[in-house]
Amino acid sequence: MPGVRMVVLDTVNDPGTPGRMGDDRFGFDEAAGTAWALDGATDVTDLRPFPNAESGAAWIAEALSARLMVPPAADETPKAYFAKALTDVCARAETSTRIPLDDLPGEARPIASGMWMHVASGRAMFAWLGDCMALLRRGGSVTVIGSPGKAEAETVTARRLLAVSPEERLAQLQTDRRRSNANRTCFGLDPHAASNLETQAVSLEPGDTICLMSDGLYRLVSPYATHTPERFMALVADTGLSGAVAALRAFEDAPGRDMPRLKARDDACGVLLRIDAMG
Repeated sequence: MPGVRMVVLDTVNDPGTPGRMGDDRFGFDEAAGTAWALDGATDVTDLRPFPNAESGAAWIAEALSARLMVPPAADETPKAYFAKALTDVCARAETSTRIPLDDLPGEARPIASGMWMHVASGRAMFAWLGDCMALLRRGGSVTVIGSPGKAEAETVTARRLLAVSPEERLAQLQTDRRRSNANRTCFGLDPHAASNLETQAVSLEPGDTICLMSDGLYRLVSPYATHTPERFMALVADTGLSGAVAALRAFEDAPGRDMPRLKARDDACGVLLRIDAMG
């Protein structure tokens, strides 16, 4: 297998709401062969433990993204790498919060979904928690990487929650956040979440293109189903990630659509990259 390297072609981070930074973050280090997309989960309390951040969701996404700029050591496994990364994020949280972490209720502890990849030795190692996704295009075929079923599950949940009162909705969202923190289903303030990482190794070939994205951008594929994975990758190849965001917002803003969402215009971020031969 000849040596390969990644080249970033495009990035996007659209908060959905004008005037906000949003809760998504992305990052990459071409020299280290790493890239990622993160999606902070919308806050479900008004405690605001991190007063200098736009939200707890934004804080956790920003803190983790900054830490991921430090690449893994040679032969370090994703689980070992993220255990160290989350330990450092927790240490940063201790000095940033206005409420001691031990006193912070589960519904106020911030979490984020994330998709991360590392290119080395002719392959990509993908690691993720939550509903961020990756698509890998080789020729005319596209491989879906991540947990795509979570997008459909979110639609079912949104339909159920939108049918109850705002008070009941908030109570259920807080219960779900406490459960997520207890079960460590996302990146958060517990380094042991790294033990739940899902991973997939993929051999690479020069010419492969990869898009890492938050669930907000993946909505075009699921649940909106306006694009197949193949059509999505063709779209971003032709128009860049801004073209995908434009298609996303056009669908979300169309009158009369029947697609229940708790956030009508979700944050959307992505990193588009190509695999080149070394040399």
